[in-house]
Amino acid sequence: MATVDEDTFCRAFLQLLSNQPLHHHDDYAVDPKLLGARTGLVLLPQMRFPKARKVKSGLQSIPTGSLTVKSLRPPHFSISIAAPYNDIILSIKTKVAEETRLPISALKILAKGKVLPDTRTVEEIVDDQGTASLMVMVAAGATPAPGPEVVAEETKMEAMEIDDDVTDDVWTVIEAAVVGKLGEVKGHQVMDRIRRGYDLTK
Repeated sequence: MATVDEDTFCRAFLQLLSNQPLHHHDDYAVDPKLLGARTGLVLLPQMRFPKARKVKSGLQSIPTGSLTVKSLRPPHFSISIAAPYNDIILSIKTKVAEETRLPISALKILAKGKVLPDTRTVEEIVDDQGTASLMVMVAAGATPAPGPEVVAEETKMEAMEIDDDVTDDVWTVIEAAVVGKLGEVKGHQVMDRIRRGYDLTK
């Protein structure tokens, strides 16, 4: 076998390296026309990377339905309610109860003659325009709770009744009992406190 000296070997090795292809980035693509006809060369199709989807920032607003709620029997009422699509019938009952002061347990919401369960959402009952007409059936015997003005009037009447009951004769009896129990000086001091406290409650 023929031998090759070191200098000849190094020259041949460097020549071989110069004929090797250059290294490129992963996304580098060569025009096939520049390659020419090469034996055993197989051209692969260029890869197409999918475009990254843009993520929308912020929360999307929830559509709102327009509901008209009417009673089937007394007490008669008609209420317009704007409710988000993710609201449920129980929430609609709560709003009706706040408007009418009727107990929630006495209310049943109907759509097209059928009672709606409390878990049904607004989105499931509105039409394509986002509207719905609902009926409310009130249990027999259910009455609205008294309003704030009625409660205030009843409180005032009770106070007037108390004032009528505490007459001078009543105060005389109370004073006599207190003075007899605590003595003249101490008894009058306690009676002054009782009268001042009573005046503050009027």
